[in-house]
Amino acid sequence: MASINYSELDESLQYLIHFAPTVKKLFTADVAISISDLETVVLQLHSKELSAVGDMLGHRLTEKDPMIDVMRRNREQMMTIPREYYGVDLKVAIVPITNKQGKVVGSLGVSSSIHNRVDLIDIADKFASSSEEIGASTEELTVSASNLSQYMTQITTAQEDLAHQVANSSKILDMINNVAKNTRILGFNAGIEAARSGEHGRGFAVVAKEITKLADQSGESVNEIRQLLDVMKAKVEEVSETVNKTLHISENQTAAIIEISSSIQQLTEVAEKIDDLAQRI
Repeated sequence: MASINYSELDESLQYLIHFAPTVKKLFTADVAISISDLETVVLQLHSKELSAVGDMLGHRLTEKDPMIDVMRRNREQMMTIPREYYGVDLKVAIVPITNKQGKVVGSLGVSSSIHNRVDLIDIADKFASSSEEIGASTEELTVSASNLSQYMTQITTAQEDLAHQVANSSKILDMINNVAKNTRILGFNAGIEAARSGEHGRGFAVVAKEITKLADQSGESVNEIRQLLDVMKAKVEEVSETVNKTLHISENQTAAIIEISSSIQQLTEVAEKIDDLAQRI
């Protein structure tokens, strides 16, 4: 470790070394400050977060040190150092120091931990990735909900057709029932006429009796079929109510899924903005 004779340093370096503690206080973050002349690190103000970096005071610079490159080029340099080196992610800014004559006499380096930035970027990336996956799943749900809505609409149409057919069947039964009533009246009248005819109307009486019997059977069959149709009509109405409720739920789900998809898209955009801001920290 080289000894440092501060009195031999350039006046600009001495001035900067004197005010370095004050400059350090200007930073809201806990930073480390290093100052070098052309060959050696002549000042190091430590950071609690960067304790693993070690004491570089008196360290003689080598060709591998970025301070050398900054002073040779007379150009500031920004870099990030991954945590593999010092156990924490670092952001380092190095600027050349010039004297009154414009000659480069040293360098100033400010190091700060960016683990919050790295963590923030990692969280933003994971959030964006999760949002994309959720968004893809939501799109599938939207398609499924839309298909379900279409199926429910088709079922509703089929149910309406069935209800219409039941109504038409009821009309047919009404017609058959009227025919049966008229046939019964016809059979009754034929029986009266057969009774008036006496012996000659006996055969006709048998026919009239059969006609009346057929009319009664037709009426009973109509009543049975009507009962069945009434039960079918009730079931159709019950199915219709269930289908309408399901269709309403399906439409609400579709609307909700669309809102969720929109929210996920907004969250994805926020994650991208967070990532962009984190990159600038």
